[in-house]
Amino acid sequence: MEIFVAAAYLILGLIVGFVAGAFGLGGGVIMVPAFLFLFKLHGFSNELIPLLAIGTSLFASAIASSAGTYRHFKNQNLNIQIGILFGIFAVIAGSSLSFVAVNLPPKTLKLIFGCILILITVRLFMKNGLKELEDEKPAKYSYWLAPIFGGMVGSLSAFAGLGGGIIAVPILHYIFKLPFKKAIGTSNLIIIFSALAAAISYIISGMQRSNLPEYTFGFVFLLAGIPAGIGAIISAGKGADYSYFSQNRKLKILFAIIIIAVDVKIFFDVLS
Repeated sequence: MEIFVAAAYLILGLIVGFVAGAFGLGGGVIMVPAFLFLFKLHGFSNELIPLLAIGTSLFASAIASSAGTYRHFKNQNLNIQIGILFGIFAVIAGSSLSFVAVNLPPKTLKLIFGCILILITVRLFMKNGLKELEDEKPAKYSYWLAPIFGGMVGSLSAFAGLGGGIIAVPILHYIFKLPFKKAIGTSNLIIIFSALAAAISYIISGMQRSNLPEYTFGFVFLLAGIPAGIGAIISAGKGADYSYFSQNRKLKILFAIIIIAVDVKIFFDVLS
């Protein structure tokens, strides 16, 4: 039975890896809602499901973004300096705030996640939101503001189980003035830092619990996280290539559609 379950999570990882590489989201935008549903089928307690979903998502997101970053680097589609600056401060915020997140009520975590997604979707469809920037150079203030927004990305990793790409991409594009494709590539690099730091915190916090299910490592459900990560490695490069060869307007529209779909699912769970 475990083999069939692992195969199902491998397929999920293939989907997640492509989305992570193509849109710089890290994969958590799909994995968290999927795990929230699938972990119920394993009979996990309602108290543990959100924590396991977030911890496992962060674990697999770090793997997916590593593969996506490599391909974006080969395509010369990322800003390494800004990505590292973001990443360092995302590590600080993600690793510290994760210990706060594990003690919050499950519905609170879902509401934080959903509200952030709504704000980003509104920005994408505002005036000029779908237009592409012509300037290839980042804004002059980018290197000064990177630590602040890096902390925000790390916070999102801690509280919502995302690598932070869902806000990193809009920030890099609209505030730091990176072209949308380069924002996607740079987001993949940032997520390696933010997701890994937050995942380690969830693992440490989970080790203090005595009532965790089988096949868990802290708040990471290995039977889901490892095969999902392997699937992500296989498909993340393909996603990065899709981003590289696609039109910017098309990428932005698909980016917004993904956010809307997940937001509807999250608020449905909260209200039900």
